[in-house]
Amino acid sequence: MYSDLYKGGVFISNPYPIDDVGIKKTTLPNKVILPLNERMTEKATPCVKVGDLVLTGQVIASNDDFNSVPIHATVSGQVTAIDDHLIPHKSGFKTQCITIQSDGKDEWVKDENSTKDYWKYPQSLLIEKIHYAGIVGMGGAGFPTHIKLGLSQNCSTIIVNGTECEPGIMCDDALMQNYPSQVIKGVEILLHICGAERAIIAIENDKPDAYNSLLINNNNDRISIAHVPTKYTSGSEKLLTKTILDKEIPSGDFAIDVGIVCLNVATVKAIFDIIIEGKPLVSRIVTVTGSGVSKPYNYEARLGSSFEDIVSLSSPNKLKHDVRMGGMMMGIDVPSTDVPISKTCNCIFINNRVAKDTARECIRCGSCNQACPVGLLPQQLYWYSKSEKTDKAVEYSLFDCIECACCSYVCPSNIPLVEYFSFAKALHRNTSEEKRKANIARERFEYREFRLERNKTERAQMMEAKKKAIKEKMAKEKSQKDKITKAMERVNTNKKNKINE
Repeated sequence: MYSDLYKGGVFISNPYPIDDVGIKKTTLPNKVILPLNERMTEKATPCVKVGDLVLTGQVIASNDDFNSVPIHATVSGQVTAIDDHLIPHKSGFKTQCITIQSDGKDEWVKDENSTKDYWKYPQSLLIEKIHYAGIVGMGGAGFPTHIKLGLSQNCSTIIVNGTECEPGIMCDDALMQNYPSQVIKGVEILLHICGAERAIIAIENDKPDAYNSLLINNNNDRISIAHVPTKYTSGSEKLLTKTILDKEIPSGDFAIDVGIVCLNVATVKAIFDIIIEGKPLVSRIVTVTGSGVSKPYNYEARLGSSFEDIVSLSSPNKLKHDVRMGGMMMGIDVPSTDVPISKTCNCIFINNRVAKDTARECIRCGSCNQACPVGLLPQQLYWYSKSEKTDKAVEYSLFDCIECACCSYVCPSNIPLVEYFSFAKALHRNTSEEKRKANIARERFEYREFRLERNKTERAQMMEAKKKAIKEKMAKEKSQKDKITKAMERVNTNKKNKINE
């Protein structure tokens, strides 16, 4: 048991508890819609065309950018479209997607490079296989896992995040209960890849069944399983590191910068699937919950399935709903259930639509300051963000804000503080980029002016030197002529003298 070493945060009970934290595998979808880029990766280029037949697990899009991950077919069937489609993203924009019509056979591409004896292989080869599998952070961030592991050579500790601190989400709890041996084996693979001394699996103390399942299946002395307080937001990388290791991660740095690799437990299971089973990332566990469904549950669904495919399994009521992907605190609102499930979709909230509370003026109560888990001053950040004084907000560590929304949750005036901070971050980035471009343009203009002035000066100097050279030449020639004239005069004088004699 670890003590609560960080201040702030809030205690939020699960508003939609269920007794059976199980997993139901959904039937194959009739079609899947697969975006060509995840939240934090570069856009992939299709390597199939409309009409092509594909197998489950086959790479259908990729590029040479190391920051990108390949996209795999999640069903076997025929490519029917490569066009723009709405995806669950806070921008609300459409992005290019590949649509595959399922043939119902689910025929898999063959994996001819088995790495079951992973300890016999170099870390670089296993990291490349994880890259090939298209694995990203499945807790919601979506950061490419192969990049994080590629930076882990000086790693001392691996932290596996099974806290699932946002209330309502149950997918990681279900995963640990149903696949405990695979999770432990995945951690052992990570120990080999990172060369770490130890690994700690962190689980909130309201998940005793998951804790016991992992404990029973763990026979490795280098792996420990830790209970952490059930407090939002204990699952944040910096706060989890503080809670587990009592170690501060400096502002602007990440856990990997101080020798710690932090991965979500679902990401660890995906690593097991590719290294031991040879299966790339084609499905994930998704929680469907909220006030608008009568049967909250977890479903293992193929990536690219529509939200509607699995929401319908939880018996939604007939009222109007608000749809939200991710947690009730840090998730994003989605316009409808006609969007595809992505690698970062851990939960879908279906809530009965209700009128939102009206925001009122800040009463300076200071509740937000007390709730902030990373020790910021949300009240001060609010004033600077609202007035668009982003430089001042940055001075108050705006970019250390993890957008957990604890401040918004406790605000008695219902001010959506985190929305102001998110806006201020985007505005500052845009302003900084505009300044950078303006500076580049100014430097180019100044250099052009300098170059023109330099050329003008050089031409003037060249002309002056040329004139001087001509004058010197003319003077030299004149001097030579004068010498010749004088010599001729002397010759003539001598001749006259001789004649007179």
